[in-house]
Amino acid sequence: MNSDLILNIDSIRKSFVRNIIDLRGKDEDERFYVLEDIDLLVRRGKVTSLIGGNGAGKTTLFNIISGFFAADDGKISYMPNSEVVEVLGLSAYKIARKGIGRMFQDNHIFQNMTVFENMLIADDNFFGERPFESIMYYRKNGVIEKQRIEKAENIFIDLFGEDNPFLKMKNEKAKNLSYGQQRLLGLARLLMGDYKLLLLDEPTSGVNPVVIEKIKEIINYFVKTKGLTVFLIEHNMSFVLDVADFCHFMSKGIIATSGTPEDIIGNPEVRKNYLGI
Repeated sequence: MNSDLILNIDSIRKSFVRNIIDLRGKDEDERFYVLEDIDLLVRRGKVTSLIGGNGAGKTTLFNIISGFFAADDGKISYMPNSEVVEVLGLSAYKIARKGIGRMFQDNHIFQNMTVFENMLIADDNFFGERPFESIMYYRKNGVIEKQRIEKAENIFIDLFGEDNPFLKMKNEKAKNLSYGQQRLLGLARLLMGDYKLLLLDEPTSGVNPVVIEKIKEIINYFVKTKGLTVFLIEHNMSFVLDVADFCHFMSKGIIATSGTPEDIIGNPEVRKNYLGI
């Protein structure tokens, strides 16, 4: 086992069936492959980016890694420490318990729960399995509830400073936060779990430049301070250049090329087919 690796994606294929009308006007099912023989390595303690056009299969791959989709073929080996965990076949909550955290393309924030409840629901013992039960459990157990509240407060202070809006709004419903603040809350919430690998699906989507700069700081904190590994999907190439150590370009269901972000941006195929320059 290569100790530098935390994730080894080997020959992953994924197809779906769609209904079409053939030339004779008859309905028929057609199988098409979103992912074709994907091979990809994620190195421990680094930031790896996955780029590519819409429909290239990026989010489908994340859904397979995190247990929301089943692959047709292939193997995914996750190495959080000295053990090797075969991911395929495990349910989403079991994968989360093994140490793979996920932030989705939408904020995935519980709008009608408070800011603090959104943090507490991300407990590493319950999140993904019985999340709402976790809130009731903490309320019944005052000692654990206090510990979790202190943990959430410390996360907010570490990421945003002593005087930050999340502590001021901790008892308000999350829907009262701005979209950018909700995105930051989703990132902060990942620190409530005992994760080793974080999957971030377009973390900068729809947010302003000020929030993007804060997201850069948070990702740096994840990796440099907490020793985590980040694997992210991103369209903002300036952001990728600033945060990523490695970059993979996906096109038509395959990894077309890999290298440093500078290598990928300088690649003629990427410049022509993705960047349009």
